[in-house]
Amino acid sequence: MGGNKSGQRNKAHKHGKHSSKSELKEASKGRVAKLAGVSRVGPASMKGGLDAGAKLKRIQQSDQRRDSKRQELLAAKRLGRKGAPKIVGVIPIGETSDQITTRRQLQQLCETGASYEGPTTVKSSQFNQRFTFLHSTDDQQEQLDLAKVCDIIVFSVRVAVDEDIDPNAIEPDLPDDKTIQTWYSDVGLCIDDTGRQILSMINSQGLPSVCVVLQGLDMIANARKRRSVERVHLRYFKSIMTEGVVPKVFSTDTDAKAKLALRYMSEQKIREVKWRDIRPYFLAEKCEWADPEAPPTESEIDGKPVKSLAVTGWLRGKNFSANQLVHLTGYGTYQIDRIIDHTLKQEHVPNEGQESLQYCQVPDPMAGEQTWPTEEDFKAEAEKEKKKKKRMMEKLHGKQMKVAVPEGFSSYQAAWVADPAQFEELSDGEMEEGGDEQMETRSVKSRMSKYSRVSSAAQTDVENALGGEWLARDEALTDEQRAEEYMRLKEQSQEDREFPDEVDVPFHTPARMRFAKYRGLASFRSSEWDANESLPIDYARIFRFQNFRRTQKIIMAEKKADDAEGCTPGSYVTVVVKGVPLNFPEEYTKRREAPLCVSGLLKNEQKYTVLHCVMQRNREYDEPIKSKTRFVIHMGFRKVVAQPIYSDHTPSKGARTKFCRYFHSDDKFIMMSFFGPTCFTPTPALCFQPLTRAEKEGGAQMPFVSFGAHQIPEPNMMLLKKIVLTGHVYKTHKRQSIVRFMFHNEEDVKWFQPVEVYTKLGKRGRILKSVGTHGHMKVTFSDVVQGHDVVCMDLWKRVFPKWNTAAFSHLAEAPMDETSDEEESDIDMADEHMN
Repeated sequence: MGGNKSGQRNKAHKHGKHSSKSELKEASKGRVAKLAGVSRVGPASMKGGLDAGAKLKRIQQSDQRRDSKRQELLAAKRLGRKGAPKIVGVIPIGETSDQITTRRQLQQLCETGASYEGPTTVKSSQFNQRFTFLHSTDDQQEQLDLAKVCDIIVFSVRVAVDEDIDPNAIEPDLPDDKTIQTWYSDVGLCIDDTGRQILSMINSQGLPSVCVVLQGLDMIANARKRRSVERVHLRYFKSIMTEGVVPKVFSTDTDAKAKLALRYMSEQKIREVKWRDIRPYFLAEKCEWADPEAPPTESEIDGKPVKSLAVTGWLRGKNFSANQLVHLTGYGTYQIDRIIDHTLKQEHVPNEGQESLQYCQVPDPMAGEQTWPTEEDFKAEAEKEKKKKKRMMEKLHGKQMKVAVPEGFSSYQAAWVADPAQFEELSDGEMEEGGDEQMETRSVKSRMSKYSRVSSAAQTDVENALGGEWLARDEALTDEQRAEEYMRLKEQSQEDREFPDEVDVPFHTPARMRFAKYRGLASFRSSEWDANESLPIDYARIFRFQNFRRTQKIIMAEKKADDAEGCTPGSYVTVVVKGVPLNFPEEYTKRREAPLCVSGLLKNEQKYTVLHCVMQRNREYDEPIKSKTRFVIHMGFRKVVAQPIYSDHTPSKGARTKFCRYFHSDDKFIMMSFFGPTCFTPTPALCFQPLTRAEKEGGAQMPFVSFGAHQIPEPNMMLLKKIVLTGHVYKTHKRQSIVRFMFHNEEDVKWFQPVEVYTKLGKRGRILKSVGTHGHMKVTFSDVVQGHDVVCMDLWKRVFPKWNTAAFSHLAEAPMDETSDEEESDIDMADEHMN
């Protein structure tokens, strides 16, 4: 065709619809064509995406998800009309607010003659809604428990306006987009310090839907003042509420205005609180013994007499299975005997898969031993412990005792020797444990030593948890002694902020003995440190999760698959709880006006592990917060009493973080660690300072200390305590210097010679050798060191939480929300000498 010079064009070969291989290769130019029916992204790329009927299966799954969301939306809209009523809790904001009056004004619009004590369910025929009204007392802890189960919170504010205020000064001249975040007492904002504190607590815990009622608003004669006060309160609540919460302000002084508030609550969409909606829970409307005539039985835990308790209410959240454990807020965790569903006329009983109350493992002290101790060894150890306890008791009661200590010890140092026998066992080739362990022995011992031996206990015996002498010591303290203790803590906190981690080596104690547990690290992030090295015996009691997120995902999926077996949300149920102590009716009657929250625990949530919480400090709490300070910690529906330790919140450093002695007021975020029951995320954490006996009798409220959220439990997270040894430059020649006063003998210099040193002005160096016999050493630096510079050496030691967490319970034999200043003083004094 191309070779014909006459220009003739021959007809192309008709090869049909298919091109030849050479033409396809030339047209593709090396590109690989996309195969028909194959998708590189989306569901078709996954396994099974090309199977027969895969597209139909995907369509069915999409329809199921859409129907499920539609049913959830319809259930939320029907709340109050069908099934469970809406729970409306009235909480006073301020000491002058009257929550009972606000409840009466709203409740009487539905039904007249109903009771105003405890939870009362009424129906509004006008709005076709059912409400359960209840109000809180002035106790902030009970107000916090009420907010955990409410669908709608009504904040009652007593409006107080001074007639001498200039009407032009009532509303501040602020732009529309600017929110009020300060205290405007001169512009008609009637919320005092108590009101701000309860608002901060509930906001940190998680807010449901909110409605604000202003009492006495019609008493203001000036209409402009009324509108201004209403706007100021609306802008204030908008500024402090969590994002997504839109409060509305109403007045209930007249029935017409109260109906507007009731209409708003009947039509308002219920806001989701995720940490409680992933669990089954309900508000107890009736609480009584399941069989009052039945004789009590012995508890399998401690042998005390117990009975079965029947708790009735409208189920919310997720499905409730009889195999789950049930938690009564403030009264402990128990097993379920049966669940009676009054809506479907069914009864659910547990099977062999019921959760156990075992919260910790029983460690085997002989697991790591290679030889069996003889009878003489047991007797010697018992005699040693007996003498040790005798010396501790004599020390506690102020009696002087004489001990044998090494030569050169002063009387002050000898007073801190916990076990004089340790110096008899020390040989030339051995090195005793560091002074930290000795001081920890001198300090208050773990109150959980007896309690931790019981592996199946559901509640804590407070006498074992906190000891029996601290209440007596607390009574003996005077106000002046408490003031001195407070000032001493503030001085220590200020010193820790100005000179962090700096300690002095004692003259008469070798540094290699005093800091035996410490080591140097070339890099805090990457230096090798085995996470399972030298773990305390408490780590043998806890449970560990290989992959916590995956475990939580599996448990949630199993819970969703087993929902068909339990009671569904919206049902009226009676949960029969077994193993409740006989003093429950007495304690429950004392707190009759307080709500009783009943919640179901997810699988493994009763098991103890190492908990970590990222915390923020309450800006209105200005007292120093020291590690190992006792707090009452709210963890969702549960409460514990613990002594947490603090560390830096540094997620980028992985499994290591720096231990903090104090939670300073300028610290934005900090990590709090303690032993406690497993909490699946998200779960809030709120810390409160326990009161002394005198403060509690005076009607004081537990101070709100800090708030935050639970993180993934990680026992392998290493909390490293840092100390800094300092020395001074004596002589300098070029880059070499003679440093003194860091150590006081030649052996200590040789012991710490591998550790790198640095100066506060940025020079780095290493120890060459010891000079003389009094701790002088020759150091070479990266540059010339100035004479006024300070030479430092960083040493690190891993610290662990203490096994002293106790489940909060009103059924304990002694109050758990009290503390002793004397006991805290002993701990602080021991820690001071440990540093």
